[in-house]
Amino acid sequence: MVVKRSSLPKFYAKTASERLKIVSDIAGLSDTDRMSLQSGLGMETADHLIENAIGTFALPMGVATNFRVNGRDYLIPMVIEEPSVIAAASAGAKATQDIKVAGFGSHLIGQIQVLNPDDTAVQDVQLRKGEIIDAIKEILSRHMSVVGVSASMLDAGSDMMKVEIIIDTGEAMGANAVNTICEGIAPLIERITGGRVLLRILSNYIPCTVQAEAYFDVDESISTGIVNAYRFAAADRYRATTHNKGIMNGVIAVGLATGQDTRAIESAAHAYAAESGRYSPLSEWDVISGRLRGKIMLPLRVGTVGGLTVHHPAAAVNLKILKSPTAQELAHIMAAVGLCQNFSALKALATDGIQKGHMKLHKRRLR
Repeated sequence: MVVKRSSLPKFYAKTASERLKIVSDIAGLSDTDRMSLQSGLGMETADHLIENAIGTFALPMGVATNFRVNGRDYLIPMVIEEPSVIAAASAGAKATQDIKVAGFGSHLIGQIQVLNPDDTAVQDVQLRKGEIIDAIKEILSRHMSVVGVSASMLDAGSDMMKVEIIIDTGEAMGANAVNTICEGIAPLIERITGGRVLLRILSNYIPCTVQAEAYFDVDESISTGIVNAYRFAAADRYRATTHNKGIMNGVIAVGLATGQDTRAIESAAHAYAAESGRYSPLSEWDVISGRLRGKIMLPLRVGTVGGLTVHHPAAAVNLKILKSPTAQELAHIMAAVGLCQNFSALKALATDGIQKGHMKLHKRRLR
């Protein structure tokens, strides 16, 4: 059995100070880094981030252990107020040797709504695509590129069309850049289509997915229970909603810790879950050659430069703990956490019930 460097036996039994020292030694954190993790967001920074600021709001931050993703070990920072989530993610990671993750999309879609376009507007956009791309390039941020431009009527006989641009935003999440481009080229789109532009904004729908897969070491009876629990979610949208909520517990906790737009991540995930026209689980579970296999597919667009990754000192330190990942690597880590979180939740549901472990940790709040 391969020994994971991310396995920290009895980590949970140590004091908060001892845990911070262990993580600091592993990640090479400075005194300033450690202070950033414990002091949180300063009021001066908060006042620059939002309007009408009057204070800051802190949430607990912990570290999930035992993770190996694509052959690389990670200690994973997670920010969440719900007990048992970090423990569940760590337990799930302990039950598998390696989580294989592939796929990623650094593309964002910008949409421009056009009202009452000319009859030939769709064809005109196609004919003048080069002109549109040149206009985009004049606005484009560094390290980003134009992938495509398209146009279509929203419905047959409709008085409304959309022009969509696809931008490769690189290591940045890119929302502000795409919105700026949409607004910047709107006058040109009006001239080309003969219509009136109304909305000019990105879509948080992600055209590409991240796929994680792992085999988990559990007894046959537990494997059967987990597969049947998944089948319930696949057949019933009420169960699927809570099934996916458990997955997002892990994904969003990592997103918060690393300064991501968690609302965008949530909306894209749930849109993807309903893509077939029926709300479905984001993961799949089966037994292959006697071994439990879990798979998850998530549309994840994250960034490791810009935004809170720069302005929030703790987010920057958490990326350092994650070994300064690329945007793709961060998306892979988040998908792996979602899969392990789902494994532990389904295992608990199929055996002792979710409350046994959850309430044991919850009681600590009452002390």
